[in-house]
Amino acid sequence: MRELPQEQAYTVRVQQLLLALIEQAQVISSDHLQSIHAIVADAWEELRVKPTALSEEDLEQLSTEVDRFVVRRQFADSLAERSRRMLLNPFFARVDFVEQGETQTEKIVIGLYSLKDEKGELLVHDWRAPVCSLYYDAMPGEAKYASPSGDIWGQLTLKRQYRMENGRLKYYVDTHLSIDDSMLLDILSGATSRHMRQIVATIQAEQNAAIRQENAQVVCVVGGAGSGKTSVAMHRAAYLMYRRRDVLDASKILILSPSTAFSEYVSGVLPELGEENIRARTLREVVEDVLGKKVEKPYRQLEALLDGDSALRRRSVAAKSGAEFMDMLKRFADDFAVYGPAFRDVRLDDQVLIKREELARMYRGELSLLTPAQKLMRMAATLQTRLSGWEERLYKQYEKSFSGRYGQRELRQVSNMAVAQRLQPVRAQLRSMLELKGGALLSRLMRGAPRELRDAYAENQAAGVTWWEDAVAEAYLSVRLGFAAPDKSVYHLLVDEAQDYADAALAMLGAYYPNAQVTLLGDPKQRTTPGMEACDPARWGACFGMPEAPILPLTRCYRSALPIAQLCNRILPEGEALEPFGREGAEPLLAQYSEALLKKTLEDFRRAGHRSIAVITRSQAQADSLSAKLDKVYRLDGGEADLNYEAGDNVVACYHLTKGMEFDAVIVVWPDVPLTGDERRRLYTAASRALHAAALLVGGGLLREIKAPV
Repeated sequence: MRELPQEQAYTVRVQQLLLALIEQAQVISSDHLQSIHAIVADAWEELRVKPTALSEEDLEQLSTEVDRFVVRRQFADSLAERSRRMLLNPFFARVDFVEQGETQTEKIVIGLYSLKDEKGELLVHDWRAPVCSLYYDAMPGEAKYASPSGDIWGQLTLKRQYRMENGRLKYYVDTHLSIDDSMLLDILSGATSRHMRQIVATIQAEQNAAIRQENAQVVCVVGGAGSGKTSVAMHRAAYLMYRRRDVLDASKILILSPSTAFSEYVSGVLPELGEENIRARTLREVVEDVLGKKVEKPYRQLEALLDGDSALRRRSVAAKSGAEFMDMLKRFADDFAVYGPAFRDVRLDDQVLIKREELARMYRGELSLLTPAQKLMRMAATLQTRLSGWEERLYKQYEKSFSGRYGQRELRQVSNMAVAQRLQPVRAQLRSMLELKGGALLSRLMRGAPRELRDAYAENQAAGVTWWEDAVAEAYLSVRLGFAAPDKSVYHLLVDEAQDYADAALAMLGAYYPNAQVTLLGDPKQRTTPGMEACDPARWGACFGMPEAPILPLTRCYRSALPIAQLCNRILPEGEALEPFGREGAEPLLAQYSEALLKKTLEDFRRAGHRSIAVITRSQAQADSLSAKLDKVYRLDGGEADLNYEAGDNVVACYHLTKGMEFDAVIVVWPDVPLTGDERRRLYTAASRALHAAALLVGGGLLREIKAPV
């Protein structure tokens, strides 16, 4: 490392500039704050002396002036904060590049943000700049990078990685890889926290390809547990905001997360990257907004399906999760858009008031340019006018009939009641045809469905709550037919844990977010809902109308220490192995469950210094039971309260609620159940949350199956 002193001197130079920027920004921020205080104080003094001293125009001008200083102060504070973030780790890599046709070598130092010196020379390049893709994608030798003006070719003469420790350059490595394995192992060996962190220094070439994919309308990123899918999603959001800053900001990007706890877990990544946090929602929240009602929580569906007596429910999920049911929904929606509901004659006793042919003609002819929902609303308004005429004629008839028996006031009341009662069946007929919502639409579809589907839907209706598999179908029909307005404010949608989404759910998202580019992230091995057919990412794009959507695989898994990754491979069904990026670690504990052993293992992990520990169960009922027996733990339940657990808390949760998350140590507590293919995937999902230490405390029969020779 003969160049280490020069590199350390460069580090100091950059840090001195950062310190100067912080000091300068603080002075500017303070000056702007004083200006704001002075403006407000002067205005207050004038108003105190004479309340009418300032006109409405004067107050508006003052407000504009204050806003201008506020914006300038916010910019100075943002610059200071970015500089503080860079101070201890000002850069992490360097590439030297000689552009084709040039002789001068360009030294490109890469960090979290760009930094210029007093002369405007770039000392550090933002990792998202086009030229920085050389570090992630290229090896020394002939190389190119994509610029706005086209591909730039040249020679990559140096590729260097830096390791900082407490603000001091510790060492560097010159490498032919995107990142040296020994340095990556060093970085990954550290403890985690309750929040995911940015990974700009360790982005791999396959991850970088997904992050920088710009043109495709739908992108599918597929990889095993710990392959960096969620990190890719968050860094992709930061990259897109950097590249399209004129049209794309945090308010126009949305991530759909599997749980509230997961949303909290990823909340720190974008602020670390210097961007505002994007909105995070769950699919259930979106579905409830579309339908305007509460629906079953997905993990409640899972709990019901894990029950041994849920054969009908499993068949319901199986029938409604795949392409065949999606085709049925599309055909129904297409037919409904053209022909509308099954119109019938509207009768009053034996008299036909409105013929079905007239209703059909209104729907298909006069209102043909409107959405189905708008057509029905317009028809309802038109027919309400007719009802008013019928009411008036009936009122006169009843008033004449009752006139000899009641006084004027009572006569009016009795006549109105008689009219309302007489026309009530007519109104009911019109409501059943014209006032449709998600549930009513799905009910109409189910009339023509196979008997088993009808039986399952009838049981759902009797339960008084909308089952999850029906909720997404109702939401799809509601949006597709115009009964719920789409959200056109989202321009990029990130869908994490996409393997858990039925085709109908993905198609609903495509209809609900019509302006959005979509990034889907998932692991087919973690599709664990009983009854759902095997996950096929090749179908994801078709659900959004993009059957040729690119599928970008992430093949290596970086999360777990090698012994844990090997255990995960032992658990997975044959042919579904992970490709681990191995680092040394303790062998996982495999033992028969007892409450005493659980408490001892938890305490051992705490004494070993693991900061984040999770006790992961098969079901929420099991998590509820265990959390009452353990000290200093926080039970996740999928609700808003999951945002409130403290950094020092260890968590207890059903495996479904920890998807996408990782912990320093994991204790999997699992009952004695047959180790089917689906059960292996559930157990793998739980065990693969662990970074450094793991324990499987299971029933005796299950323990023997796991330990059996493969």
